[in-house]
Amino acid sequence: MATVIISNQRTEEMVGDLELLDPDYRRYVGNQAMRMAWCLQEGDVLVLPMPADEEFLRYVAESLGIDRDSVHVIVPPVGRAGEGVLSRDRLNDERFLAELRAATTGGVDRVLPFHFDGSVAELTKALGLGAVTPGFGFLDQGGGKLLNSKSTFRSLAGGVDAAVPAGTVVSSQEDAEQFLWNALLDRGHPAILKQDFHVAGYGNEIVSPISGVNPIGAQRAVVVETREELSKYLADRWEWLTDGGRNQVVIEHYLPDSAPIYAEIRIEDHGVEFTGHGEMRMKPVLNGLIVPSPSSGTAEFDGFLDTVYRLGAAIHAMGYRGTVSVDAIVTADQSILINEFNCRTGGSTHIHRIGERIVGSDYFEERVLVELRRCVFPAFADALDALRSHGLAYDPSSRTGVLITVTDDSSVGGFGEYCVVARDSEQVERMEAAVAELFAARQSGA
Repeated sequence: MATVIISNQRTEEMVGDLELLDPDYRRYVGNQAMRMAWCLQEGDVLVLPMPADEEFLRYVAESLGIDRDSVHVIVPPVGRAGEGVLSRDRLNDERFLAELRAATTGGVDRVLPFHFDGSVAELTKALGLGAVTPGFGFLDQGGGKLLNSKSTFRSLAGGVDAAVPAGTVVSSQEDAEQFLWNALLDRGHPAILKQDFHVAGYGNEIVSPISGVNPIGAQRAVVVETREELSKYLADRWEWLTDGGRNQVVIEHYLPDSAPIYAEIRIEDHGVEFTGHGEMRMKPVLNGLIVPSPSSGTAEFDGFLDTVYRLGAAIHAMGYRGTVSVDAIVTADQSILINEFNCRTGGSTHIHRIGERIVGSDYFEERVLVELRRCVFPAFADALDALRSHGLAYDPSSRTGVLITVTDDSSVGGFGEYCVVARDSEQVERMEAAVAELFAARQSGA
């Protein structure tokens, strides 16, 4: 049986009003949507916000060992928020629904979106697939939004006694000011403020009583030296932090010089299954992954994974079925603190699928996979030809080399992504340097 894969990388429930997102950022996430092609099986239907390069799709299919012609790729008509995002109006479009129904007449057994929001739930019911989609009863009642809330995470983390950064969840500007000043800033500690719903650090800001704090995992750092300055900052930013007063705000002690890590699990009917873990490359927000995590040998890592399973068990009991990514930080003293989870297909999912299906079942023990995002490189065919002619393309016999995971088909460039598969970190460094030099030369015409 086949799957309807919906690559809705940003939705109204994840980030609020999609029209408020910068147009270039919307185009960027539309380009990112190609990642979900790495989840394809034969006979699947892939819904994308923008057309994908046909040569790229055939490259993905060949890499996965499936027949490209067995896969249907559908792009709904452009909606109010533009072509980069699968907004609600696009998924409700009658022409799109008719095309989707025609593509699924051969039999479909589930719907797999990036984020299972309300619009996808409605689409699932329209296709008559609610009964066969795991966990649909929970998702149909707003469960997808509930479990992508950072405040919900703080509640569940407290319930399973997870080690988390000191912090709180607030609903009022007054409570935010009191906690920030009394518990953190007046004691010399920086704080990170998080929108309840956003992704990849784009909804986060850091407030610090001193300058020089590097905003890893946030868009910026703001220096606040007095309570009066804090009050003014909150007045200026409260509308943004609360998405127009609709949501709560999470406040945590920000710990500089920490390494961001994650563990991905799958919640199935029978329980929790481990997928993998890695470290996030920040610039200053998420810009790639290192798999497995270089921190896996630290003393607290096994305890981190145990907590991930406890969180997974709680989420399983709630009725969710699907992928969960649990994020954490490794502090300067090697402590591990969990700071959020995302109950949806993650930015790491396609990398682990590549590991499992292309590199081999032992990839987690025998190889290092390093992903880089926001890359500038030539059109797909030229980029692939350059990698192959210089011996850098992924080679199934050695199980090393470079896979282009997202082609850079934008007019401005800088939206491409690739993954280096290597035997160790030293080989990764050499290959990354070689790829950067090669693509820079191609771009300059050298």
